[in-house]
Amino acid sequence: MLEIGIIICFAIVLFLILHNFPNTKEDKTGAEMSEKKSTNFWKKLSFGKKKNNSDAIQKAIDAAKEMIIPPSETENAQVKFKEDDPEIAKFLFEADSALEKSDLREAEEKAIDAVSKNKKCGKAYEIIGNVALQRGAFDEAKQSFKTSIKCNPEMGGAYFGLGQIDLKNENFTEAIENLQRAVALDRSKADWYCELGKAYMEVRQFAKAAKALKRATSLDIDNKRYKELAAEAEEKQRAHAAAFRMK
Repeated sequence: MLEIGIIICFAIVLFLILHNFPNTKEDKTGAEMSEKKSTNFWKKLSFGKKKNNSDAIQKAIDAAKEMIIPPSETENAQVKFKEDDPEIAKFLFEADSALEKSDLREAEEKAIDAVSKNKKCGKAYEIIGNVALQRGAFDEAKQSFKTSIKCNPEMGGAYFGLGQIDLKNENFTEAIENLQRAVALDRSKADWYCELGKAYMEVRQFAKAAKALKRATSLDIDNKRYKELAAEAEEKQRAHAAAFRMK
């Protein structure tokens, strides 16, 4: 794959060089005029087009480099996504990277490429679900997340996506169930714990909410919002306990 990318890079550069190379044919009936035109051409090339040609070539090189994923990145993607097929791992890496940049079209296309290679690729369906979720297509997102879990029951991101939809639709019991599954599969996601804490707050389980939100804060210590929510949950927990004692 790397060698192919390098060949593509050099082919683009060679094309641009040949495309912009001057025509050396001269008019035999006007040698002097031809020489003058040739001089003017090279003067313009040197002072007017040199920078433009260099810029075009550099852009072509940069674009070709973006198409090349180093073998180490592909290997890392195979480990990260638990994917044996390096080509599918490459598609997932590209889709995930595009999603992080909010390039939804690219993310969806690369995820679909992965599905075309393996119709049971749970991670690809999860990415498609996240794309739909960001577009506000909640029914489509929900279906994609469910398909992801059907393909691979350990897709924590798909459970998190379902929890987000349930929370938005005020299905708090279902949201808690899905978010609990998500954090059980991956305990390193601060935003997952935050959403779980918010779901607990909605059903007035303030002790559990405080615990989840403090966990989110410990995973992302600079997040002011998490700290505020954790403090709010603890305050409501104390108030709720005091009210219970007074009864």
